[in-house]
Amino acid sequence: MGKEEKLAALSKAVATGRAEAQKLIQEALAEQISGDEIFKYALIPAMKKVGEGMQEEEYAFPEIQSAVKALQSVLDILRTTFKGVTSSTAIPKWEGTGELYELGGHLVNFLDKGTGVQGYDLILFFDECIRGLLEQVDIPCHKQSESTHK
Repeated sequence: MGKEEKLAALSKAVATGRAEAQKLIQEALAEQISGDEIFKYALIPAMKKVGEGMQEEEYAFPEIQSAVKALQSVLDILRTTFKGVTSSTAIPKWEGTGELYELGGHLVNFLDKGTGVQGYDLILFFDECIRGLLEQVDIPCHKQSESTHK
């Protein structure tokens, strides 16, 4: 599997919340694929797919939680490659609230704010992304609320 295929497979594994993401990140690092490439070509596209799925109501909270869990497992492995490195820029703050489809838009917009972020700061950027999403997990969306009243 070439670099592009490896990054595409990692992106898909994260977006779909598959445990295979851990194996793929380890393989990518063993093949000397840089952390910046992993973020740019796998993790950011994966989470944009999650955000778009939320907007299209294809992703509900279980799918979001699975994707976040896969992302966290990848970040835990990537974090070890940045030992001793500190943050060098201000990380954007998550500001999204609302219905599930609105959160999808906030996620896509938040990811767009990270285009200039590099290296270890990308881990902090994704930590903020995860925090913002998980903060909303316990808030039922309007559609879910309606379906429970029928």
